[in-house]
Amino acid sequence: MIESSPLSNVRVVAERVVAGALPLSPAPDIADLRFLADIEAGPAPRIWVDASAQTLEALLIARARLDRVDDAIRLVDAHFADGRLRAPGRMEPETRSTLLSAVAEVYAAAGWSRRAGEYAASAIAYAPDAATLYRARAVRCLAAAVNGEYRLAEESLQVCDDLAETSGWGIVHPDYDLLLARILIASAALDAETLSRTAEHLREGSPADPFWQYSARAAEAMCALIRRDYAEGIVLVAALAGGTDAHSGHAMVRGFAQGVYADLLLARGEPRRALAVLEGRVSPPGHALCFDMQRAAALIALGREREVLESTDPCIRMGTHHCVRTLTPLLLRRAVAHVRLGNDHAADAAFDEGFHLSENMGGSLTPYLTLPRTELLLLLERMTARHPDSAEAAERVAAMLAVVPTNDHRPRLPALSPREERLALSLRGPRSLPQIAEELEVSPNTVKSQLRSIYAKLQVSGREAAVAVLEAHGFYV
Repeated sequence: MIESSPLSNVRVVAERVVAGALPLSPAPDIADLRFLADIEAGPAPRIWVDASAQTLEALLIARARLDRVDDAIRLVDAHFADGRLRAPGRMEPETRSTLLSAVAEVYAAAGWSRRAGEYAASAIAYAPDAATLYRARAVRCLAAAVNGEYRLAEESLQVCDDLAETSGWGIVHPDYDLLLARILIASAALDAETLSRTAEHLREGSPADPFWQYSARAAEAMCALIRRDYAEGIVLVAALAGGTDAHSGHAMVRGFAQGVYADLLLARGEPRRALAVLEGRVSPPGHALCFDMQRAAALIALGREREVLESTDPCIRMGTHHCVRTLTPLLLRRAVAHVRLGNDHAADAAFDEGFHLSENMGGSLTPYLTLPRTELLLLLERMTARHPDSAEAAERVAAMLAVVPTNDHRPRLPALSPREERLALSLRGPRSLPQIAEELEVSPNTVKSQLRSIYAKLQVSGREAAVAVLEAHGFYV
């Protein structure tokens, strides 16, 4: 099955990596992962046995943990179909279970939570002992958390904690998948203390692995957002995005950090800059990372409600193919946009769906991040009138909105037309009005007319004051 390396060396390294994925050994060494990630997998054996299956498992783990997810998916497709190996196998239950856990980890890294859950469930069924069950439950926890099923994720998390407590293991080493799941669960609850502890576990769990360290810093940035320490959080996440170690983060974790970056800027009242950092970002299949959802919050802050609906219509058309974790905040953003546009029926329908989806999955608070509290309270009040049985949950959410970071502290910039925006962007600088008119290819009288409209909206009387107001609102990025 293996080419390009002495078989004995590969098997020795594979054994170490497979053992390192279990809670009884330290995390796999980054050098071992890099060695295996460069190994080419040959054709499948006629019959899978423990040794060949263990090597395949190690190759999958290496690719998943070094963010070579496309390679890992191709390897899975070559050897698996419909939840099982394409070729027959004679393997011990432990080997079969950990191999299926590795496949689940690959799919979780790709954001394909349902496939990850399918393989994790099979891994749980085959697990013959506490260590392999822990491994399977950990990746099951991550799959559920990626999809926003926080209640299910917490159940698997509790199973892992119970196994660690009751199985008599001397030392329980941190499980990377479980730590990522803890980040998502704690983020949903706006639990800064757990995020901080999880970041520390990541730092200590594998000090030489840059992917563990990147994830730790992403958790710390989310912690700063929750604590409203926006300046610190922006510094942290800007270093993640633009530092020399920016490549040393998994695609899902990098996308998570990018979303935190946008939320930090929004909470600080800089929606245009938030849009700028999200520019060009394309959501992966399934939208486990949904940048249209992220952009929608910035568009709401800018008063561009119709763009919110237009840009998220394709997400709605995805139906059940859209990740639930990112669908919930998307629905709430559309509800706020509809309210502002006077589409009360559509607003209530979107809010009902988003609210009850969130509550059924475990009551996440992240869908409410950076959204205007006035509209949220109105939507909650109207929902309670329509669904009195939801009053208790609605009251709990309404009370928690006080701790949800938002940008309500800064008044919204009055909505400018697209042409007014073009002119406003030209006001800062030494160019004269005739020069601006020539640049925009309009007449000087048109510029003067648009300026009068801009001044009236900003409640100022001159160009310098208009620029000052626009700068204060983060208009220029």
